Amino acid sequence: MLSLMFIGGSIFASCGKEVAVQTIPNVPVNYTIYDNSALGIKLLKDGMVSITSLDVENSAIGYGGLLVVSRSITPAAEDFAYDLCCPYEVKQDIRVRPVAENPFVVRCPHCGSVFNVAENGGAPIDGPAASTETPRRMRQYMVVRQPDGIRIVNY
Repeated sequence: MLSLMFIGGSIFASCGKEVAVQTIPNVPVNYTIYDNSALGIKLLKDGMVSITSLDVENSAIGYGGLLVVSRSITPAAEDFAYDLCCPYEVKQDIRVRPVAENPFVVRCPHCGSVFNVAENGGAPIDGPAASTETPRRMRQYMVVRQPDGIRIVNY
């Protein structure tokens, strides 16, 4: 009887609109930002940095590059990292950009989709990425705090 209740509950829970889907290909990510490096200082100062080219051997920056958000500007005081590629456009050369008037969001210059990068895992909040039947979330990467900086890797 318990298994029938579980199956019935699972079927019921799977019906309805999904919260968001992942459209960005899963490619290698392995990048370290040291606190005392130029990039680490910029991250702390500006709260957000974009990485679009490799400058360290054996590094990987995802599909469209990395967007790193400092815990200094996030409500949860956590560091976050996302792929720069717009999940609606899904083209390596179409990258989201920070919105000057709001440090918590980025916008795609091509489709106009807007994403929250300070909380909710890069969820779309406006534009075509938010208005589809299944919203398209930014690909988020794991940020590991180290004594001298942060390391960004795939989950």
